[in-house]
Amino acid sequence: MDQLIVHHLIVHELKKQPELAEADLLLSSQPLAITEQAIDLIGRLDQTFERKSDLLQGFLVAPDEGLFPAYYQNWLEEGRNRPGFVTFSQSAMDVLKDNLQGVTGAKGGYLLFVDYTMEEQRMLGIYMIRNTEGMVFVDDEEQDALRLQTTAYLDIQNMAMAARLLAGKGRNVQMIRHARTQSSISQYFTDWVGIDRAETSSELTYNFLEMVEELPVPKDRETGFAMNDGDFEKALVKYAAKAPQQTIRVEDFDAHFYGNDKPLQEMLAEQNSPIDQGFRVDRKALRNQFYLRAGVGGISITCTKDHFRNGQVHIDEASGKITINSEELASLLLDQYGE
Repeated sequence: MDQLIVHHLIVHELKKQPELAEADLLLSSQPLAITEQAIDLIGRLDQTFERKSDLLQGFLVAPDEGLFPAYYQNWLEEGRNRPGFVTFSQSAMDVLKDNLQGVTGAKGGYLLFVDYTMEEQRMLGIYMIRNTEGMVFVDDEEQDALRLQTTAYLDIQNMAMAARLLAGKGRNVQMIRHARTQSSISQYFTDWVGIDRAETSSELTYNFLEMVEELPVPKDRETGFAMNDGDFEKALVKYAAKAPQQTIRVEDFDAHFYGNDKPLQEMLAEQNSPIDQGFRVDRKALRNQFYLRAGVGGISITCTKDHFRNGQVHIDEASGKITINSEELASLLLDQYGE
């Protein structure tokens, strides 16, 4: 975890049974010690968050539009200090408790507030986690053998709810997107934090790709000649995969592909696009735009749009026939068929 720096860390408990309307709090008065174990926990929570591809993204509402943003802004103006961090988290929990009164179906849990830096990106993470039961082998000295014993531990992989507030410009709120069946229950969490102009990662990614199609094809850095469409698509997927926090920032994108030119920034300025400074990319949506997959009746095919452009794959819509022009692929199939 060399790229992870934990600045402040505190945990509070929200006590709430799903069948009851009342909620209660158990607030910590002191931050957690930043031990190796605590750093490992934050690293694992951050990794779990990173694996969620289709997040809800947006902007934090203005301080005069919500109590959470107001408390958060006060803490930022105080310089993100330790005493202010404790006060902010306690005040935010009071607001959450009030919002939950009368909401049946919602469950409580531990809310971990952590001010940390990951890969040079400062952020506030709010992770709701719960205990789960498991089993371990323990030494039974009386029987001189091992026996099974149930135990409770933090369920890090199945994070109940989570949000990250990024420092800097652009879409500074990221939330785990919940299934539609949970949306009515989890709405209190998004209302509590206060997210404006919320869009999913997949929606933002598709909007971004539509704009990229209108841009001139950039030059290859090594040859100095313009890339073909296929090479640009591959380079784009590779660039997104390596972007810090999987976030595509407009200025960095232009600099990487166009040097001193700024075609994407200029397009955004003309269109007043919601992409703004940047967004968390949905890598699955990005791959699906260029890599095509289909399967029916035990026959499947995976290809790219470039295979269509160069004639390796052709579809006759009238006859419903697919032609694949590849001697090597044909040879491989015939070798297996003849065995």
